[in-house]
Amino acid sequence: MRRNPTQLVAICSTLTLFIIIVATLPSPLAAADTDDVTATDYNVYDAVLNVVHLPQDAPAAIYDKTLNFKCGMDSGNPIYFNGCGGMIMPPDTPKTINQMLRQSWPKMEQETWDDFERVNAKSTKLQDHFNTLLKHDVVGEDISRSDIKKQDSHGGTFFFSRVGFNSKRTEAIVFVVFASNTERVPWTGNYFLVRLDESKDWKLSGRVQYLESDADAR
Repeated sequence: MRRNPTQLVAICSTLTLFIIIVATLPSPLAAADTDDVTATDYNVYDAVLNVVHLPQDAPAAIYDKTLNFKCGMDSGNPIYFNGCGGMIMPPDTPKTINQMLRQSWPKMEQETWDDFERVNAKSTKLQDHFNTLLKHDVVGEDISRSDIKKQDSHGGTFFFSRVGFNSKRTEAIVFVVFASNTERVPWTGNYFLVRLDESKDWKLSGRVQYLESDADAR
Protein backbone atom coordinates (compact mmCIF):
# COMPACT_ATOMS: atom_id res chain seq x y z
CA MET A 1 0.00 0.00 0.00
CA ARG A 2 1.41 3.36 -1.05
CA ARG A 3 0.69 6.58 0.80
CA ASN A 4 1.44 10.28 0.59
CA PRO A 5 -0.05 13.25 2.50
CA THR A 6 -2.94 13.72 0.07
CA GLN A 7 -3.70 10.28 -1.35
CA LEU A 8 -3.89 6.67 -0.29
CA VAL A 9 -3.84 3.75 -2.70
CA ALA A 10 -5.24 0.49 -1.32
CA ILE A 11 -5.38 -3.02 -2.73
CA CYS A 12 -8.95 -3.67 -3.86
CA SER A 13 -9.09 -7.31 -2.74
CA THR A 14 -8.20 -6.25 0.82
CA LEU A 15 -10.91 -3.58 0.85
CA THR A 16 -13.49 -6.06 -0.37
CA LEU A 17 -12.64 -8.39 2.51
CA PHE A 18 -13.17 -5.57 5.00
CA ILE A 19 -16.59 -4.64 3.65
CA ILE A 20 -17.77 -8.26 3.64
CA ILE A 21 -16.82 -8.65 7.30
CA VAL A 22 -18.57 -5.48 8.42
CA ALA A 23 -21.67 -5.79 6.26
CA THR A 24 -22.50 -9.30 7.46
CA LEU A 25 -21.76 -9.02 11.20
CA PRO A 26 -23.80 -7.09 13.78
CA SER A 27 -22.40 -3.71 14.75
CA PRO A 28 -20.67 -3.58 18.17
CA LEU A 29 -22.38 -0.26 18.85
CA ALA A 30 -26.07 0.48 19.24
CA ALA A 31 -27.70 2.34 16.35
CA ALA A 32 -27.56 6.10 16.75
CA ASP A 33 -30.64 8.29 16.56
CA THR A 34 -31.59 9.68 13.18
CA ASP A 35 -33.41 12.74 14.55
CA ASP A 36 -30.36 15.00 14.25
CA VAL A 37 -29.94 14.25 10.52
CA THR A 38 -31.90 17.11 8.98
CA ALA A 39 -33.38 17.74 5.55
CA THR A 40 -30.42 20.05 4.87
CA ASP A 41 -28.02 17.15 5.46
CA TYR A 42 -29.83 15.15 2.80
CA ASN A 43 -29.74 18.14 0.43
CA VAL A 44 -25.94 18.08 0.68
CA TYR A 45 -25.84 14.31 0.08
CA ASP A 46 -28.07 14.84 -2.97
CA ALA A 47 -25.69 17.50 -4.34
CA VAL A 48 -22.94 14.86 -4.41
CA LEU A 49 -25.11 12.06 -5.80
CA ASN A 50 -26.52 14.27 -8.55
CA VAL A 51 -23.10 14.55 -10.25
CA VAL A 52 -22.53 10.77 -10.25
CA HIS A 53 -22.88 8.81 -13.49
CA LEU A 54 -22.47 5.06 -13.18
CA PRO A 55 -21.66 2.91 -16.24
CA GLN A 56 -24.68 1.46 -18.05
CA ASP A 57 -27.03 3.39 -15.79
CA ALA A 58 -26.57 0.85 -12.99
CA PRO A 59 -28.31 1.62 -9.68
CA ALA A 60 -26.20 2.47 -6.65
CA ALA A 61 -26.46 1.29 -3.06
CA ILE A 62 -26.32 3.76 -0.17
CA TYR A 63 -25.29 2.34 3.19
CA ASP A 64 -27.57 3.46 6.01
CA LYS A 65 -24.89 4.09 8.64
CA THR A 66 -22.42 6.96 8.50
CA LEU A 67 -18.65 6.81 8.81
CA ASN A 68 -16.82 8.32 11.77
CA PHE A 69 -13.32 9.48 12.73
CA LYS A 70 -12.60 6.59 15.11
CA CYS A 71 -10.42 3.57 14.44
CA GLY A 72 -10.72 -0.02 15.60
CA MET A 73 -13.29 -2.74 15.09
CA ASP A 74 -15.33 -1.35 18.00
CA SER A 75 -15.53 2.12 16.44
CA GLY A 76 -18.93 1.49 14.85
CA ASN A 77 -17.74 2.24 11.32
CA PRO A 78 -19.61 0.37 8.56
CA ILE A 79 -16.43 -0.14 6.51
CA TYR A 80 -12.73 -0.31 7.39
CA PHE A 81 -9.48 0.71 5.72
CA ASN A 82 -6.47 -0.39 7.78
CA GLY A 83 -8.64 -0.41 10.88
CA CYS A 84 -10.25 3.00 10.33
CA GLY A 85 -13.40 4.14 8.54
CA GLY A 86 -11.62 5.85 5.66
CA MET A 87 -11.99 9.44 6.88
CA ILE A 88 -8.51 9.17 8.36
CA MET A 89 -5.71 6.69 7.84
CA PRO A 90 -2.86 6.48 10.38
CA PRO A 91 -0.76 8.46 10.98
CA ASP A 92 -3.25 11.13 9.86
CA THR A 93 -5.52 12.78 12.42
CA PRO A 94 -8.50 15.13 12.05
CA LYS A 95 -6.08 18.00 12.58
CA THR A 96 -3.83 16.96 9.68
CA ILE A 97 -6.86 16.36 7.44
CA ASN A 98 -8.04 19.90 8.23
CA GLN A 99 -4.62 21.25 7.26
CA MET A 100 -4.63 19.21 4.04
CA LEU A 101 -8.07 20.47 3.02
CA ARG A 102 -7.17 24.06 3.83
CA GLN A 103 -4.34 23.90 1.28
CA SER A 104 -6.95 23.27 -1.43
CA TRP A 105 -9.77 25.29 0.13
CA PRO A 106 -8.14 28.36 1.73
CA LYS A 107 -11.54 30.10 2.05
CA MET A 108 -13.14 27.22 3.94
CA GLU A 109 -14.54 28.53 7.21
CA GLN A 110 -12.97 27.05 10.34
CA GLU A 111 -16.37 26.66 12.00
CA THR A 112 -17.44 24.40 9.12
CA TRP A 113 -14.55 22.05 9.88
CA ASP A 114 -15.16 22.27 13.64
CA ASP A 115 -18.77 21.17 13.16
CA PHE A 116 -17.71 18.41 10.76
CA GLU A 117 -15.23 17.01 13.27
CA ARG A 118 -17.81 17.22 16.08
CA VAL A 119 -20.68 15.43 14.30
CA ASN A 120 -18.37 12.68 13.04
CA ALA A 121 -17.26 11.57 16.47
CA LYS A 122 -19.74 8.70 16.11
CA SER A 123 -21.82 7.01 13.43
CA THR A 124 -25.46 7.84 12.76
CA LYS A 125 -28.23 5.93 11.00
CA LEU A 126 -29.55 7.32 7.73
CA GLN A 127 -33.03 6.91 6.27
CA ASP A 128 -34.11 6.93 2.64
CA HIS A 129 -34.73 10.67 2.50
CA PHE A 130 -32.50 11.06 -0.55
CA ASN A 131 -34.01 13.02 -3.44
CA THR A 132 -31.65 12.39 -6.32
CA LEU A 133 -31.88 11.46 -9.98
CA LEU A 134 -29.40 8.64 -9.31
CA LYS A 135 -31.19 5.29 -9.08
CA HIS A 136 -30.41 3.87 -5.67
CA ASP A 137 -31.33 1.44 -2.89
CA VAL A 138 -30.61 2.08 0.79
CA VAL A 139 -28.94 -0.95 2.37
CA GLY A 140 -27.67 -1.79 5.84
CA GLU A 141 -26.96 -4.40 8.48
CA ASP A 142 -30.59 -5.51 8.74
CA ILE A 143 -31.17 -6.14 5.02
CA SER A 144 -32.66 -9.51 4.06
CA ARG A 145 -30.73 -12.17 2.19
CA SER A 146 -32.75 -11.45 -0.94
CA ASP A 147 -31.60 -7.83 -0.74
CA ILE A 148 -28.00 -9.00 -0.30
CA LYS A 149 -28.29 -10.89 -3.61
CA LYS A 150 -29.80 -7.76 -5.18
CA GLN A 151 -26.64 -5.84 -4.28
CA ASP A 152 -24.77 -7.77 -6.98
CA SER A 153 -26.60 -5.61 -9.55
CA HIS A 154 -25.44 -2.35 -7.98
CA GLY A 155 -22.66 -0.37 -9.61
CA GLY A 156 -21.23 0.26 -6.17
CA THR A 157 -22.04 1.39 -2.63
CA PHE A 158 -21.82 4.90 -1.20
CA PHE A 159 -20.74 5.40 2.41
CA PHE A 160 -21.32 8.92 3.74
CA SER A 161 -19.98 10.82 6.70
CA ARG A 162 -22.18 13.21 8.60
CA VAL A 163 -22.30 16.72 7.12
CA GLY A 164 -20.54 19.60 8.86
CA PHE A 165 -21.93 23.13 8.43
CA ASN A 166 -20.98 26.70 9.18
CA SER A 167 -23.33 28.61 11.49
CA LYS A 168 -25.16 30.25 8.56
CA ARG A 169 -25.66 26.87 6.86
CA THR A 170 -24.24 28.18 3.60
CA GLU A 171 -21.12 25.96 3.55
CA ALA A 172 -20.73 22.25 4.20
CA ILE A 173 -18.15 19.45 4.22
CA VAL A 174 -18.91 15.78 3.62
CA PHE A 175 -16.70 12.74 3.10
CA VAL A 176 -17.87 10.01 0.72
CA VAL A 177 -16.48 6.54 0.04
CA PHE A 178 -17.57 4.87 -3.19
CA ALA A 179 -17.02 1.11 -2.99
CA SER A 180 -17.07 0.18 -6.65
CA ASN A 181 -18.66 -3.01 -7.92
CA THR A 182 -17.93 -2.07 -11.52
CA GLU A 183 -14.99 -3.28 -13.59
CA ARG A 184 -12.27 -0.64 -14.10
CA VAL A 185 -14.00 1.82 -11.78
CA PRO A 186 -11.84 2.39 -8.67
CA TRP A 187 -12.84 2.61 -5.05
CA THR A 188 -12.52 6.22 -3.94
CA GLY A 189 -12.78 8.34 -0.82
CA ASN A 190 -13.28 12.08 -1.32
CA TYR A 191 -13.79 15.15 0.83
CA PHE A 192 -16.31 17.53 -0.75
CA LEU A 193 -16.82 21.23 -0.08
CA VAL A 194 -20.41 22.19 -0.86
CA ARG A 195 -21.88 25.69 -0.84
CA LEU A 196 -25.32 27.23 -1.15
CA ASP A 197 -25.58 29.23 -4.38
CA GLU A 198 -27.65 32.34 -5.12
CA SER A 199 -30.66 30.23 -6.05
CA LYS A 200 -30.43 28.46 -2.64
CA ASP A 201 -29.28 25.18 -4.18
CA TRP A 202 -26.35 23.21 -2.80
CA LYS A 203 -23.54 22.94 -5.37
CA LEU A 204 -20.12 21.30 -5.25
CA SER A 205 -17.37 23.86 -4.68
CA GLY A 206 -14.35 21.60 -4.22
CA ARG A 207 -13.14 18.02 -4.02
CA VAL A 208 -10.03 16.50 -2.46
CA GLN A 209 -9.37 12.83 -3.12
CA TYR A 210 -8.05 10.99 -0.09
CA LEU A 211 -8.41 7.31 -1.09
CA GLU A 212 -8.19 5.48 -4.39
CA SER A 213 -7.84 1.82 -5.25
CA ASP A 214 -6.13 0.36 -8.29
CA ALA A 215 -8.93 0.19 -10.89
CA ASP A 216 -6.93 -2.32 -12.94
CA ALA A 217 -7.16 -4.77 -10.06
CA ARG A 218 -10.94 -5.01 -10.45
